[in-house]
Amino acid sequence: MYLFGLIIPLLSFLLQVWPRLINRYFGIDTWRHLLFADYVRKYHKIPTILEEQYIRSSGNPGYPPVIYLILSIFPKKFVERYQFIFAPIFDAIQNYCIFWFAYLITNDLFSSIAAQIITALTPIAVIEASNLSTRTLSYLIFSLSFFPLILFTTTHMLVWLSIAFIMLIVLFLTHKFAIQAYLFTALGLSIVERNPFYLLFFLITFVFMYICLGKIYKPILKEHLSILSFWIKNITYRFIHQFRGEQKSKEVSDFVHRLYLLSFKNPYIYILGNNPWVGIFFIFTIISFMQKFQIESAIVNQHILSKLHIWVYVSVIVAILTLSIKRLRFLGDGNRYLEYGILPISIILGSYVPSFTHTYGTLFIASAIFLLLALVISIIYIQIKVVLKDRMRTITPELWDCIAYLNEFGKKARVAVFPLQFGDALTYFIKGKVLTTYNNAGLANLSDIYPVVEIPIDELIKKFDLNFILFDENHVALSELDITKCSIVKNADGYILLKV
Repeated sequence: MYLFGLIIPLLSFLLQVWPRLINRYFGIDTWRHLLFADYVRKYHKIPTILEEQYIRSSGNPGYPPVIYLILSIFPKKFVERYQFIFAPIFDAIQNYCIFWFAYLITNDLFSSIAAQIITALTPIAVIEASNLSTRTLSYLIFSLSFFPLILFTTTHMLVWLSIAFIMLIVLFLTHKFAIQAYLFTALGLSIVERNPFYLLFFLITFVFMYICLGKIYKPILKEHLSILSFWIKNITYRFIHQFRGEQKSKEVSDFVHRLYLLSFKNPYIYILGNNPWVGIFFIFTIISFMQKFQIESAIVNQHILSKLHIWVYVSVIVAILTLSIKRLRFLGDGNRYLEYGILPISIILGSYVPSFTHTYGTLFIASAIFLLLALVISIIYIQIKVVLKDRMRTITPELWDCIAYLNEFGKKARVAVFPLQFGDALTYFIKGKVLTTYNNAGLANLSDIYPVVEIPIDELIKKFDLNFILFDENHVALSELDITKCSIVKNADGYILLKV
């Protein structure tokens, strides 16, 4: 039977990977992960400071190490060339785990495969897996902790509690935002069930991390709190243009940026766009409570079903609140909380499929096929817009030319880059140094230009002893930089490299 569970993860992997076979060097954090992994290969330890690639260092990165420890196992050239396969692999493993979790509580193969299909066709997860993302890995670790925690509360088997505890420890070392999502989910279940167990479990694990693994975790916690503090103070600048200030949607050319602006204008539509299954979930939930519809879930244990519902409600409520209330936006992009509710939504909806199929037969099957095809088409469209047509997060042939030129100057190259999205790629691929940072503490070094440019670029050049500026004309024009003395050494497809 385990072979049936492998079919959907394989198809999901192919759906996620195909655009990256065309655009192989897409991504932002990708290159920072690879940089940290290379540090581990060279020095056989977790990085505590980085100086070679940055014009100004900023101490301990405070970055959860699991992702780059995994990457460090593989040869440098391999991860450089095939970095795009890792997130889809993490997601495929998550999909396979959902198959077994669903089968465990439904004992129904049809429901389990249906849950996998729903997971595979969740747009936000597919797009997140389009680059080397710690977030995709954190879905997997989150699921491997929180679902066993729910199983423990219903079966009281210590093996599930042990698994939940171990995987939560790993999650603390995997992704900072995932810890926020875990805390809110645990808090939500504790409040609704009037049972402090979930929250106490989280807090006890946190104390364990702080006391027993503090040498590794304390810098991560410090960085996490620093990020929250920064955005509490600067949330009004979250999507502001460095040079032009606040822009209207029609003035923004970047597709991803325009979607972010939409999230604040209409958070409900944005949430449904990220995960249409949320809407289907609420429709199915309402139908299941209506007496004239004889629809039953394949999840026999009503306690587990109830807990999964609460899990979904919490993720949706937190998503809506953080998108709708400006003062809460420092807690992160609200739609991201939906990503940690993919497992319960998929399993719940999958559990209703046999009953709908039995009751409505051909009508339901035809409707389901239409919906699935619509989702596949929508996902491919978004992949084309976000991945294939991207220029702000991609190392294009023109950027490779700029990188090659900068490397002719070796370690003497000192580069400022606009927009900052290019910074991680440059720090990884050039021999010189870049005016960017690798943690939130380092943003103090960039206060002159981030979130907005505060000083003339001529002053910036003198302050940091810069000799090159690389920028995208789609982001800022040469006239806006207003540099007194410079020469263009590369100019191709809107990418301009200046010698200053």
